[in-house]
Amino acid sequence: MSVKLENYNGKYKIVSLALNSEVRDDLLSDNIDFLYISENAIRLYPEDIVISEDEKVIAKLRNAHNYDVYELWENGRLSEYYDDSSMDNYFFVTAKCNSNCIMCPSPDISRQRGGNTSVNTLIEIAKHIPADAPHLTITGGEPFMMGPDIFRFFEFLRDKFEDTEFLLLTNGRIFAIDSYVQRFIEKAPNNSIIAIPIHGSTHATHDMITQADGSFDQTISGIKKLLKAGIHIEIRLVVSKLNEKDIPNIAHMITEEFLEVDYVSIMAMEMTGSARVNSNKVWIPYKDAALAAEKAALILMEKGIDVKLYNFPLCAVKKEFWTLCEKSISPDKVRFGETCEKCKMRKACGGIFAGTISLEKGELRAIV
Repeated sequence: MSVKLENYNGKYKIVSLALNSEVRDDLLSDNIDFLYISENAIRLYPEDIVISEDEKVIAKLRNAHNYDVYELWENGRLSEYYDDSSMDNYFFVTAKCNSNCIMCPSPDISRQRGGNTSVNTLIEIAKHIPADAPHLTITGGEPFMMGPDIFRFFEFLRDKFEDTEFLLLTNGRIFAIDSYVQRFIEKAPNNSIIAIPIHGSTHATHDMITQADGSFDQTISGIKKLLKAGIHIEIRLVVSKLNEKDIPNIAHMITEEFLEVDYVSIMAMEMTGSARVNSNKVWIPYKDAALAAEKAALILMEKGIDVKLYNFPLCAVKKEFWTLCEKSISPDKVRFGETCEKCKMRKACGGIFAGTISLEKGELRAIV
């Protein structure tokens, strides 16, 4: 949710939301900035000053939730950062990345020139998020492009969120360096899992997709060192035209070298950013991607490795694999085709990405 407070002329702030006096008093005791939404005014605390009496904005914020977290910009724009009713909340560390994956849903320019969120801002946001949040993701870009300062952020998260599950999305290359593995062990939240993609069973395929020489060797080395240190790992396989035939080979490699992983997620692409620009090179119909995913899933499950299928509509997947399918697409990005209206499995289906639906050529079908 994003709204505009027309008369605000203050500084940039991170603010929580209070919709009743009980939550207002709770947030006051936390000594943080927050907005109290009364029936006729929006008040900024702890100053206790009215910053808006716009009835439309008040009504809109009334549909939000207590303890939601927003960025309040100098121009009065109020942008939601954390939704207390959602399991899909994340810290966006940086848009930069030291790989340049050909099917990345972000554009090249973001990975090359994107900015960092300062560690102080990330910590300030974390201060506002309730300590009992069930799940938080840390993502980018490549979060470790922030540099060693990221460990100060990890340490704050570790100390505040004792029971929260953290998912760290990274290409894993940094963990080829022993000192980063050790610092992660020392500073990371206790309930953390690291999600790392493998794009090929050989350096030729993986490095061709990442467009970064040496990335395969670094990633494989990083995974091995993390597993040896007892860190929980999720391996991700993104199916594209470039590695469709190799996905089962990657599965075999995982069973031979990484049996200790917590689970493997096999994913259909989000066709935005570089993926959209390179669609003629990477796009693969859902049925073909699902076939590769199903072959890999059987190989992994036969060795006792848990498997999840992400971003696949149920109609593209054989029925015996439906229990592996996750509703993995963020609600604001989910789309369904016209034929989905009469599908009896629509409520159980995760749909497809908004950025992908224009490439879908009659594959979606109603399950009746």
